Parts: sequence; structure tokens; C-alpha cells
Amino acid sequence: MATKHKIPASSWRAYIEGAFYANSVRKTTMAELYSLAVKQPEVVVTSHPMYKPEQFNLPKDAKVLVSNDGGIVGRTARARRLVREMGKDKDKYLGLLGEAIYNFNRRTGLWLEGTVGLHPDFMVKAHLLSPEADAKNMLDWGINFSPWMKPWTDLYKKSRVLDEPDILVFADPEWSHPDFPNGLVIIDEAQNCIAILGLRYFGERKKGTLTLAWTIGVRHNMVACHGGIKKIGNKPPIAVFGLSGSGKSSITNSLDHEGTLKKNEKVTVIHDDAFLIDLENNFTIALEPSLFDKTDAVAFDDPIIKYFYSAQNVGATILPDGKRKIVCEDIRNDNGRCIKSRGMFNHADFCERPDKVIWLQKDTSLPPICKINSVGLAVAMGASLSTMRAKGVENVDPKELERLVIEPFANPFRVHPLMVDCLQFKKLFKLGTECYIMNTHAFGLPGSLINIPKELSLKIVTELVRGNIDWREWKAFEGLLLPKNGSELFGADYDKKYKPTRASEYLSYLRDRMQDRITYLSNKRDLEKDMESAFIDPLVVARTVIDNILHPI
Repeated sequence: MATKHKIPASSWRAYIEGAFYANSVRKTTMAELYSLAVKQPEVVVTSHPMYKPEQFNLPKDAKVLVSNDGGIVGRTARARRLVREMGKDKDKYLGLLGEAIYNFNRRTGLWLEGTVGLHPDFMVKAHLLSPEADAKNMLDWGINFSPWMKPWTDLYKKSRVLDEPDILVFADPEWSHPDFPNGLVIIDEAQNCIAILGLRYFGERKKGTLTLAWTIGVRHNMVACHGGIKKIGNKPPIAVFGLSGSGKSSITNSLDHEGTLKKNEKVTVIHDDAFLIDLENNFTIALEPSLFDKTDAVAFDDPIIKYFYSAQNVGATILPDGKRKIVCEDIRNDNGRCIKSRGMFNHADFCERPDKVIWLQKDTSLPPICKINSVGLAVAMGASLSTMRAKGVENVDPKELERLVIEPFANPFRVHPLMVDCLQFKKLFKLGTECYIMNTHAFGLPGSLINIPKELSLKIVTELVRGNIDWREWKAFEGLLLPKNGSELFGADYDKKYKPTRASEYLSYLRDRMQDRITYLSNKRDLEKDMESAFIDPLVVARTVIDNILHPI
């Protein structure tokens, strides 16, 4: 078996595991969850057939179910509390958890088993405990990951044994507390357990589960990846890392790159959200068999709806013929979602180690594509990945949506120390994986920005994979390379639009953005003791070069 039975080694694990065994809890199945979900008061039963429901032991005539969450339709990061960071507040949170579980166990609870990971090298058994009234979210969890049934159980029994306890996820959306109006999430990553309290959004359960799976992987010399990975033709895989709205899924799931791929450059998608890179065995493992994607680009009667299993936070309408149809395109709210099958395109559960890694950023001081020529700088630019949050995806202050923020390695779900990720990515790049920065937003000074269209980003990925981009030194930014033949490959006006200048106004702006990265990582080093100078120094060297240009001695 892939995980080992272990006696709980923390109070957090003991509280959460014990909740599963209460008299009020029973194990459930996907079939029972579907039958409960169709009766759930807030659920909309549409006329859209669910994609291949038989694989989950659901009725052949099962329909796509829609659940809508109310005012909050995205993740609430500020609700998260890490056990390892609680300090003197530990007893307070332990008391809150104990009371939450006591009150939960006085109601009917359901226990669903599943697995995370799609390769025998990494499969972890996972358990979800939620109230009976949360059947739709539980059904979605089983579909998003792999429910405890064939063929996944057969694969699990053959998988590598990990010295880890199972993942435990306890979720009670009905919990409330006056001190925590935005809910509360308690994570004990060392013991592979999480409590999600007062939060309805399905994404909290998905990312909570992935958070623990990533952490387990890192403990076994893997790289935790919040990104997409694909193969094009017979070329090695390419991986992109970015937050929602950065182009991560658009790039990963594109089958023709806006017509720039040839017939022999067939795309194989591994996943667009979560995977692990096994550094010892040089291959990559997807963690989920399904895709949890935004529906902002899904038109009414879009053929892609054929592949839907489920939907959240989308509209619905009844046609004159009586059919209930989904309304997407983010008309209802800013984070409509669906769970859909990878059957919509050629896909695989695993592949080799990626040959290329791209940091997707929205730092307007950077051109559309750069190559990084040193391991230290590659890690530094990933650890200081500068981007913007997408509206609706995260429950944050609206003002934050307008700001450039730093999200290391585009993974806001990381719970282990940042240095751990830095060291794992360093190993990856030392193995020969190349690193690039792609700006998918706009380029230039504030007030005179030039948009970077999605079509250009996809064309760049095409030429990267083909190896057609020639590179030259960017003299103003030590360690970065710029396309030498950009206008030849990407249009005659590429250099005119996107070539960095040596104008003092632009260089000062570039320096400011670089200083933001240095300050962020320095604070991690000095205040949190979670960074090494080796991953700051390459940025300092680059900033010094700009200083010497702006103020020659």
C-alpha cells in the first residue's frame, strides 16, 4: 500500500482523525453522493448529460449539477493558519478545532475515500469528511481526484510505499464564529491533515488536498508544481507556472497554439494545475485525473460543455423547450468554474522531467520572453515571481487586484518553507532544465503600456519548443537573454514594440521592479529566516549593473 498506518503524532491529527470514527459518520459512495446532491436545496440539476458518469459508478443518465456559493466565489487565503507558525496561539486554535469537531459530530457526517496522484511512484490515499448537506462538494472532490474504486484502487495497491499517513480533509461549511467571519483553515502539514471551516467554495477542498500532497512529494525529493505541463510532438515536456489569469491553462490546454503548430506537433496535456517532478527518477506525475477550470471563455452551447462533470458559480436558464442550460462567460460572477475531463484532448498521466520551465509573470518592466542563463537567477526570479491576482478567483481586497504582487513559484498554497522550494528548483535546473520568463500582460512604462496578446504568447511557446529562438545578452539585466530574431519569428514590429531601451526612465522603472524582488526575498531572509543570500545575490548583481548605467562612475 502507498501509505502506512500511523498512530496520530499531533493533537491536530488526533482531533481530525477521531472525527471520522464518530457514530454520526458513515462511509459513502459516489452513487449515494449524487443521489443526495440532486436533492440538495441550492443545487441546479441541468439538462446537460454528465461526461461518462459510469466511470464513477453514477447513473448513465446523470446530469451536470450546478452549485452556487453565494457572495464568496473564490479562495480565502487569509483564513489559513499553519500549525508550525501558531506559536502561543496554538491552544486557542486547538480549542476552536475541538469545538468545531464536537458540534460537527452531533450531525450526520459522510466519509469519502479517494487517492491523489496518477502514477505508482506517487499515490496517496485521501479521506474527506463533510456534513451530509455538503454532498455536492464531496461528489466534486471524488470526481476531481480519484474515488476509492477501480481502476484507481488496483493502481494504488501496486504503488510505491511511502512512509506517510493518509491525507485527512475535514470540511464543515456550516461552521461559523464571530472572530472568523471569513472562515478558518487549519493545516498541520507534518501530519497530512487539514480542517476547512466556514467555507463553501469547492476550491478550498481541492487546494487543501493538493497542498498536503505537494508537501508529501517535497519530503520525498520531488518538486511541488502549481502550473501546467504538456508535450508537443516528440519534444521534451514544457512547463508553465502562473496564478489563475496568467495564461497557465490557456497555454497548457491549447492544442494548436493559434494555428502555429504543424500536424506532426501533436499536443499531449499532462495537467494544467498540479503536478510533481520526481528528481530521482526524472519524470513528472499529474495529481488529478480531471481539470478544475474557469468557464469565462465558455460560450452558450459551446461544444466543450460535452466534457463537463460538474459546474460551480455559473448561471442557468430554461429554454422554451424546457431544457435547463448552463450560462458561463462569467456573466453571473467573476469565477465561474467547471470540473471537466481531459478526454477533450490527448492526455497522459505522467511524462519525463520538463526540459523547459517558464515563469509566467505580469511585471510590465519585462518583455514578452527572456531566457535565464544561470541557476541562481532562475531560482531567484521564480521565488520572486511578480504577477497580479485575477478578479473573483481569490477573496481579497479589490485594491489588491490592481497591484503587482509577488507569489513565489506561483504557488499560494505552499505550506512548507520557501527555502525548501528554492532548493528543489535549484536541483531541477542543475539537472539541465532550462528556465524562461514570459510576461503575459503588457510591456512598457505605466501610462504607455503595450498589450501582449495571448496569440503572441502561444507563438513564443511554439518557437521555444522548436528551438528556433536565437538569444543575445541583455546588457542592462545581467543574467537575462533576449530574442535576437524576435521580429523574424513574431512579426516585423516585435522589436519596435517590445525591445527594452536604455532610456533612463525605463531603466529606473526596471530597477524599481528589481528592487521590489530584492526587498521581498531579503525580508524572507532577515525576518522569517526563510531565504539564503545565494538566491538574492544574482538580483543584486543585476541591479548594480543598472545602477552603473544610470550613474556611471
